[in-house]
Amino acid sequence: MLIEKLGMVLSSFSYFFQIPFALYLTSKVKNFWEKFFEDRQDKIILGLLFISGVISSLLSVKKLEAFLASLIPFVFVWFYILGKHSIKLNIKSILYYILIGSSMLGFVLVSSKLLNLSWYIGSFAIFDGKVPRGLVMGVKAQGLALLLEFGILAGLGLLLVEKDKKSIFKILFLLIFCIIGFMIAETRGGILGLIFGFLTILFSEKSFREIKKRLGFVLIILLLLLVLFFTVFNQFSQRLSVALEKGRVGSIYERVYIYLGTLRMIKDHLLFGVGPGCFVYVYPKYALKDFPYIPEERKEELANAVTTHNIYLYFLSGWGIIGTFLFFWWLFRKIYKGMKYEYSFEKHLILAILMVYFGHIILDDLFSIHIPLLIGILNRKGIK
Repeated sequence: MLIEKLGMVLSSFSYFFQIPFALYLTSKVKNFWEKFFEDRQDKIILGLLFISGVISSLLSVKKLEAFLASLIPFVFVWFYILGKHSIKLNIKSILYYILIGSSMLGFVLVSSKLLNLSWYIGSFAIFDGKVPRGLVMGVKAQGLALLLEFGILAGLGLLLVEKDKKSIFKILFLLIFCIIGFMIAETRGGILGLIFGFLTILFSEKSFREIKKRLGFVLIILLLLLVLFFTVFNQFSQRLSVALEKGRVGSIYERVYIYLGTLRMIKDHLLFGVGPGCFVYVYPKYALKDFPYIPEERKEELANAVTTHNIYLYFLSGWGIIGTFLFFWWLFRKIYKGMKYEYSFEKHLILAILMVYFGHIILDDLFSIHIPLLIGILNRKGIK
């Protein structure tokens, strides 16, 4: 179990450790391929998804590249199996180790920023405090923010279930680094994700009861957030104000520009998309020629965007509505089944972390092993 605990901590600190952790968990699964299809519906959904991916690939401009990318959903299924069959930690422990890993990331981000430190091994950045919104283990702001969001939700959830005062103060201490780190990374997708997560936590009777009982701790967190927001990290609030300004570099209209071009592309390739992973080759043809809300100097770069900045549009543009529907049907079916089976408040907290991700990816195309692992954990039997 020590490696399992360490894996949860390190994979919450950096994406760099997620694949080694997945390989370790895979070595613990017996009869792996038998677990790939849990029931008849799985066989139908995943079988049709594979066929849909093959058709999308054959219709694409880069057939081999598209076929390899079409296997991405099955990697997700692989990680789901690991969460269901390999991880034996209880949910409270899992939340705690996610919080520890995320707070470690927050500590490195805050320390490197305050002390203006950087450390590279060759061209690989261990951390670089000189980068405006942080750089840790080769990952920039958007990716860092996602891991910190997981820590924030895990910490808030633990505050609602923990009874021991000493443990509560320890959680608050770790949570501070997650929150400050998130404010350094300052991503709009992250803010949206946290809103989704907070609302999910509140959508529970127990949450309201526990918040009333722990009103003092809730007020401390709110006060801390307000102080940080309006004093130490004024840059964070400035970025939010820039987001809505027309014609500004970094405004939300840059994303809107890409989304509109992507929707035009989806309209012409509705059923099977342009091929998984082929967005970069086809999008320039559909980029808008005239869009007054973005600065002129950014038009050429945005017209040649390499990513959709939205996972839902990424799937729709690559797989089309058929493949996208099949994958998300499989995914949300697993979440529904997991929540329905032996529902608990701890499971509700996992759902809140999942909703952080589903909110964040409206504005960014990111992935973390946490998502399929946690969906698998929801579907475990006999471990709470």
